[in-house]
Amino acid sequence: MFMAAGFSHADAPSTVNAVMTDSVATDLAASRRVAITNVMVSFQVSAGGDKTNTSGMFAAKTDASSTLQMPEIDAKLMADITDDIHAQLKADLAASGFEVIPESTVLASPAYQKMIAAAGISNFSKFANMNGDVILVGASGLKPYLPYNAETGKFGMPTKSLINGWVSGFTKKSSTEGGPSSISVGEIYALPGLEVDLAKELNASLVKATYVVTLGSAKASVDRFSSTSHNKYTGSAFAQVGLMAGQSRIAFRTPGASSKGESAPGGYTANFGSSASPAKDGNVVMSFRESLAGGTDFFSIATPETKAKPSLLGAALGASFGTGADAQATFTASIADPVAYRTEVVSMVKMAQRNMLALVKQ
Repeated sequence: MFMAAGFSHADAPSTVNAVMTDSVATDLAASRRVAITNVMVSFQVSAGGDKTNTSGMFAAKTDASSTLQMPEIDAKLMADITDDIHAQLKADLAASGFEVIPESTVLASPAYQKMIAAAGISNFSKFANMNGDVILVGASGLKPYLPYNAETGKFGMPTKSLINGWVSGFTKKSSTEGGPSSISVGEIYALPGLEVDLAKELNASLVKATYVVTLGSAKASVDRFSSTSHNKYTGSAFAQVGLMAGQSRIAFRTPGASSKGESAPGGYTANFGSSASPAKDGNVVMSFRESLAGGTDFFSIATPETKAKPSLLGAALGASFGTGADAQATFTASIADPVAYRTEVVSMVKMAQRNMLALVKQ
């Protein structure tokens, strides 16, 4: 028996505790000129996949899993949110005492073009991270690119793809043409040096803003009985937009930065909501300590799809025996109110961004 329920949970965004990620603001003292080279929003479109295992003397081992996914999301909505964030970043940088170089100057730079040739990816690329599947969206006018993976640590690697066909192959390659793969992000070791070259050419620090917009979570449990045919499986999920700490960040790469790049720092644990270290794709990087939880009212969740494995007896007799949990529930979310969703995401980013830039304001 599999009982499944979708429910929502709402919390007001908490106060942002902005922090420097293994950095010091004085590295920006030489110049207040900046060039925005990347504004990337990583929209999480799957979460959960939690599995509960049970076993006992009088019960066969059995397990259950539950996944929340949102495979369909309007491209214009994501683009509008990302462009809003880009515009807000320019305004917030100026308000913090920085001179923002015109985008046309950045795009015309030979060093920028060389950097994009080495590391650029298709916009709206499907990819994954250690929490699930994502869509990578860059600001209009700027070619999106991912950092060298030594600077982001394990979180950004596609270790947990939950939507069938989202990433493909042993190398965990995006199913989007021109998208990244787990190999490609490890091969762009020259990227930090190319960014330093661009910073020197423009006589400005490069600025990259990255935000991970979370989807929610899913859970599963098993009430164990004497026979697996009588076990009670329960799955639940809630969709709630949020911003992930540690991975959501503003990174500066100054002309004086090391061309060898940085390393994702160790020593950060549960405060960032993940066992992964926060990213450090620049020599001055800011994030926040605790992930932000936003609203839920703009989501709807469909009746979950459920499936169960055939019995072990059936498998022994030659029946098909699939992979995964004995019982699985897949909850599919959609955005019922895109205007409210856009407002919520941009508002959270605005609050976080201003708090982060306050650490380097002059």
